[in-house]
Amino acid sequence: MDKTYSYDSFLYGVVYYPEQWPENRWDADLARIARTGMNVVRMGEGAWSVWEPEEGRYDFSLFDRALELCGKHGLKAIMGTPTYTPPAWLTERYPEVSRVGYEGTRLTHGSRRAYNYTAPVYRQKCQGITEVLAEHYKTHPAVIGWQIDNELNCHLDVSFAPSDHEAFRSWCRERYGSLQALNQAWGTAFWSQTYTDWNQVWLPRPTVTYQNPSLLLDFYRFTSDMTVGFGAMQYRIIKRIAPHQFVTHNAFQTMTNVDHWKFVQEAVDFVSYDSYPEFRVCEVALPPHFRDRAESRLLSRMRGLSPKFMVLEQQSGPSGQIGGILNGNPDYLHPTPKPGQMRLWCWNSIAQGADGLLFFRWRSLPYGAEAHWNGLLYHDERNTWRLEEAQRLGEEIKRLSATLTGTRCVSTAAILYDFDNESHARIEHFTGRHREADQRSVYQALSERHLGPDVRPLSGVQDAGDLAGYQIIFFPHAHVLAAADIPALQAYVEGGGTLVLGCWGGYRDHNHWCYDAGGKAFYENLTGVRVADFTATTPGETSVLRFEGSAASLEAPVFNEALAPVAQEVRVLASYASDYYAGQPAVTLFQKGQGRVVQFGSFFTPQNAAALLDTLAIQDPLASWADIPAEVQAVTRSNEAERFCFLLNFTSQPQAVTFHSPAFDLLGTQKLQGRTELPPYGVLLVRR
Repeated sequence: MDKTYSYDSFLYGVVYYPEQWPENRWDADLARIARTGMNVVRMGEGAWSVWEPEEGRYDFSLFDRALELCGKHGLKAIMGTPTYTPPAWLTERYPEVSRVGYEGTRLTHGSRRAYNYTAPVYRQKCQGITEVLAEHYKTHPAVIGWQIDNELNCHLDVSFAPSDHEAFRSWCRERYGSLQALNQAWGTAFWSQTYTDWNQVWLPRPTVTYQNPSLLLDFYRFTSDMTVGFGAMQYRIIKRIAPHQFVTHNAFQTMTNVDHWKFVQEAVDFVSYDSYPEFRVCEVALPPHFRDRAESRLLSRMRGLSPKFMVLEQQSGPSGQIGGILNGNPDYLHPTPKPGQMRLWCWNSIAQGADGLLFFRWRSLPYGAEAHWNGLLYHDERNTWRLEEAQRLGEEIKRLSATLTGTRCVSTAAILYDFDNESHARIEHFTGRHREADQRSVYQALSERHLGPDVRPLSGVQDAGDLAGYQIIFFPHAHVLAAADIPALQAYVEGGGTLVLGCWGGYRDHNHWCYDAGGKAFYENLTGVRVADFTATTPGETSVLRFEGSAASLEAPVFNEALAPVAQEVRVLASYASDYYAGQPAVTLFQKGQGRVVQFGSFFTPQNAAALLDTLAIQDPLASWADIPAEVQAVTRSNEAERFCFLLNFTSQPQAVTFHSPAFDLLGTQKLQGRTELPPYGVLLVRR
């Protein structure tokens, strides 16, 4: 299925909620938005009580008037279905729509997302509001597309309402067909968990101690399927009524417990993303030069789901939420972006593949839990440098829109992931809690070498052709893996590619059972090694490894596998230098066909991943063109005729780039030759 999206110009705009402002301000606001260089607004997703103030009585007048003003000022609109904010009349009249927490507490009206996906009456009401909105706006000249719901699974990604338990039983019946098959898949012989009646099957409930991991894996799959189905329900309605209008959904960073690939295939035309780099800026465990730059990995993940995507919420100021004192949610306020940072983040979104970008929001709201989620304007209307920066960005985008239209990102490396292994990381949290840091380490090592990695779901890889062009592929977390999952990877390797597998790979099947010796043969045939021994690293001690020919001791954190070659073509690249398994292989290389398979026996750090790239002779692909420091991110977009390279400085210090031949900066409209200084938070867009 083609998941690209094209429009006749770059969509650049802002989120604007007319229902939250006096109507006598709308015209001036929208005129000012247009003067800032914007051409689109998003609205409506939080306004169910406006659309349907009483059950069955719909009122479109407020948004009709707002859209008329949008047309007056040349602005298009992306409308939102308001299904993440059910009105009070609905939640009070139909309490069965409420989410129920793990401990059995029913969540009530007064915040957002206090509903479940399985209550028949809620699905009926969501179908109703989606259908009437699509019918009303299907021919409106200002409406170009829809955002279904808003940030699905944000704040809470599970529910345990009575309708959820019933839906889970139905889901299990469809998946397994019989209790005998379910008992076998879940290994219920352990702790006398065998089920003899379908009414004994429940979602996870409070227990004395540890629960069945196989049930938990199916619980996460079920939750994903309910989320996908909820989105697909709205998607089908809109495409039936208004097939010419696009359908998307935002978030994906906060959209946890969902198989993103499946969601994209069934519930949207293309993905969108909410980009708030300040969350990364506040992660003090990250190196300073890679904090907001770490947002690039999440943007790359969007690109891996659909080659083109939009950013429907781009950070426009300090963000924060308040009012969580009674339910245990800590209040927070992020730092204000520094001058230049906001523009940098926007160009990074575009560099990573975004075809549209909207700021959140136009003006800071003076009330509500997000009063500190600031917009381009503060509450008092005064101009901000951020608004001026947005206007400059609008001028740049307008000038370069035609140049970038039709280009796609060019990557020479990829990182693979999949939903079952993300779910496994929740179940086996002693290693799973390190998964994000592990993947970020790989991404950092690749990014600092200017390889511009894609981040892709394994389920989106159909054959080796989908992996063509990658010099190297990492699959850091392949714990849950079966022989049927790897033919494309094998073909990629045999055709000349380099595949790097992280530790603890190929241990479990898709029922979450550990393989016996024979069951894991497919993985040993792929890697050329078996695991002779393994251990979690000892708390308070540092496990280290050394690459052959190097005296550098590199941390080998979290989990260590002592590897034993089972094929003659295996070469040891690194060995452990600590603990009882010192001297045993830590990293191996298996020459397979025309390519190579590397088994890495520990979790990754930026340092040990970089050392591996050195050992494999994976070089900076831009080195012959320019000397670019690791602190500068390089991303390439290309069409059939030209290549354009974005150079982005995420640091607060100037960075020197030396071009080996004349180049031209399309942003600054200047020739570049020899040493060029990239200012703090600076951006170059260079035609290669």
